[in-house]
Amino acid sequence: MNKRIETKTDELITIHPYALNAEEKDPLFFEALLEELKFHFDNNVQYKNFCETKGFNPYNFQGALSEIPPISVSVFKDLGANLKSVPDGDVKLSLQSSATSGVPSTVVLDKITAKRQSKVMIKVIKDFIGAERKPFIVVDVSPNPEHITFLGARYAAIGGYLNFANQVHYALEMQDQERVAMDVDKTKDFIAQLDPHIPIVVFGFTYMLYAQVVKPLLDQGVTFRLPEGSKIIHIGGWKKLENEKISKSQFNQSMATLFSVKTEYVIDIYGFTEQMGLNYPDCECGWKHTPVYSKLIVRDPATRAVKSDGEEGVLEFLSPIPHSYPGNVVLTDDIGVIHPDPCPQGRHGTRFKILGRLKKAEIRGCGDILGSKLKFAVADHAVQPVVKSKLDIHYWNGKAIDRSQSPELQLTEIISELNNKKEWLRHQPIDALIGLIGEASKLWMQGEGDLMHLKEKGLGFLANWAKPIHLNRIATIGLRGNRQYMDVFLPLNASRKQFLKANQRGLACHWLAGNVQVLGMFALLQSILAKNVNLLKISSKDDGVFAHLLKSFEGLSYTTKGNYTITGNDLLQTIAVVYFSHADNTMGEFMSKSAQVRIAWGGKEAVETVAKYPSMFDTEDIIFGPKISFSAISKDVLQTERKARKLARKVAVDSSVFDQTGCASPHNLYIETGGVVSPKAFCALLAEGFKKTSLQIPKGEISVEQISAIHSVRGLYDFKGQVWSSEDTTWTVVFSEDTHLNAPIYSRVIMVHPVQDIEETLDHIDDNIQTIGLATSGEKALHFAEKAVEKGVMRCPELGRMLNFESPWDGIFLMDRMVRWSTFGGPLI
Repeated sequence: MNKRIETKTDELITIHPYALNAEEKDPLFFEALLEELKFHFDNNVQYKNFCETKGFNPYNFQGALSEIPPISVSVFKDLGANLKSVPDGDVKLSLQSSATSGVPSTVVLDKITAKRQSKVMIKVIKDFIGAERKPFIVVDVSPNPEHITFLGARYAAIGGYLNFANQVHYALEMQDQERVAMDVDKTKDFIAQLDPHIPIVVFGFTYMLYAQVVKPLLDQGVTFRLPEGSKIIHIGGWKKLENEKISKSQFNQSMATLFSVKTEYVIDIYGFTEQMGLNYPDCECGWKHTPVYSKLIVRDPATRAVKSDGEEGVLEFLSPIPHSYPGNVVLTDDIGVIHPDPCPQGRHGTRFKILGRLKKAEIRGCGDILGSKLKFAVADHAVQPVVKSKLDIHYWNGKAIDRSQSPELQLTEIISELNNKKEWLRHQPIDALIGLIGEASKLWMQGEGDLMHLKEKGLGFLANWAKPIHLNRIATIGLRGNRQYMDVFLPLNASRKQFLKANQRGLACHWLAGNVQVLGMFALLQSILAKNVNLLKISSKDDGVFAHLLKSFEGLSYTTKGNYTITGNDLLQTIAVVYFSHADNTMGEFMSKSAQVRIAWGGKEAVETVAKYPSMFDTEDIIFGPKISFSAISKDVLQTERKARKLARKVAVDSSVFDQTGCASPHNLYIETGGVVSPKAFCALLAEGFKKTSLQIPKGEISVEQISAIHSVRGLYDFKGQVWSSEDTTWTVVFSEDTHLNAPIYSRVIMVHPVQDIEETLDHIDDNIQTIGLATSGEKALHFAEKAVEKGVMRCPELGRMLNFESPWDGIFLMDRMVRWSTFGGPLI
């Protein structure tokens, strides 16, 4: 067998980790990195496709390292085990991250990669603890067969660091299957029998050290006296300690006190599975260094532009070490910063600190699906902590409230004042109410002043919906064919014997979601038309939305054709908008017990909370719980590019209204193959549609975490499928060959799947699917809709109209549920 020709990476590994300055390091590092990227380009089809999509070719690349497209860590979570550049027979080991907060990353190792990892790890760690083997105290259980399950991913990591040990003491003992404790006496005996002049290394995982050593032993006054020069090295991240509000400086000081070592000898080691073997210990000055085997780039979390030294951003690491998989240029989820000055200890390499990790984007829409129906949920008998909160009155135009009273008394007074206005509201003609709301809708359409920032929150959509012509139709449909039932007794079905009238229920209490504030107005306006007084408990994320919308009524008036005048100021006395903590059960229960109608919007936790509050036995519950939706297009409507382009624009509108946070927003689009326009070609048209729609429906600000989620899905489907997107994160179209119903990403990200027949999507339907936007024709459309509603779907609207708030909505005629029906005369039978 021919001996393998030495590579530039092999040459790089022979060098001391911190011996070269940038000028000395850069040329060799660049050659070594490009050599590995060429190998992956030639031997990994997925990586080659990725490079071609990004316009990168390692064979002719002469640019800066920052111009090499990085692979997101999300790719290794989804494709890791299959993302290999060597034959299956060369794979010797598969490694997984510990994944304390999600799906683990997976990388496959061959002999070459494993050998490189071992060499660079040894070189780096030796520079911090010395070349001689030393006694080790491992703050964990012994790696006996019966402990392997408990150790999990820690098992392999412990084994790697024991290359530096000549004696080992495992300090933890199993108490039962899940609990461990430090054996203080055995640990002290181990220290006592060692040479007091030889330093000891204490090794452990960050949280294990804190939970099993620092926290219990310092409280007991226990300390250990280690020989001069002893060091503590720990790995594993800070997530759990951050949750317990323990800072790194607190941790270091506690460890130094417990083991009688210098604080600068408490060494945190950073590393990650996607570039296993590369370790980044804390230098004595408190900063980490990139060794000669890696480079670091800090990028803006939103734009991915390179940040200047001293500016925080997400960390990208480059290294030629991985050979069996393309983990050479990896963009992590970790936030950090580079120190521009040289190290006072004389180490070369970029100095940096880890500042934290990008949080996962919170569930902002209706994708948090309920496991069971709330009306019949078993009561939670667990003892809940008592939480008291203040009452913030966000909008109130009625009698002044004594703010010096307790929150409960303030809320009591507001509810009493609202109930006093029921009589007035009962006598307002429904057409007068519709006309007054129509006057407010004109102001909403203009969107000026305080309303300007609501244009990005669906204000125009609300304004169109609230026009009198539409409200007339909604009220007529919702009130059994005649909106005048709300005012007087009218014949039922032209009978001369029986008459029907709709009556207000009384106080309607609304619990509003934070994701799509404007949606709550649709229920409020219908409740007003049902002549109910209204108390709204807003989300902490309301940001003044409801107050600004209601202020539009101030000073307005409307006179009917019958010369009846109603004023906005009078109507506003029937509405109150408040906020108190969702954890304040006392306030929540009081509000619930006062309601004749309870209306709850939001995700699983929010609507579950409301559903569990006690209420009057005849209170009407209207729960707009979590739902998701998708769209489907059949090939018969894709016979010309012109028709396909129009459909693409409609899909873009459906995906842009409320930025997909509404329950009727599509997140997946299924397209039949075999049409003149293929599913992949439709994606290109959809990208054009999004460009135009983003001008018509501007996108509001989104969080860094949401931006990161968008970048992650783009990075993944650069490998798995194909991506069309804006240069920023305004919109994203992803083509995926799989037909799964992918979880929502939100923020105008839509997943397009090809199917042979749209009826295949019926398999995805359960009663958690609210809406299917449908584009097909004739009998096929009717047949699909019948099958879909049998399986639980509520709506099958045309594309472009998925978010049109209609009646019925979510399977109910909302106004019908907000009134009590009374008869006079009869009965008919």
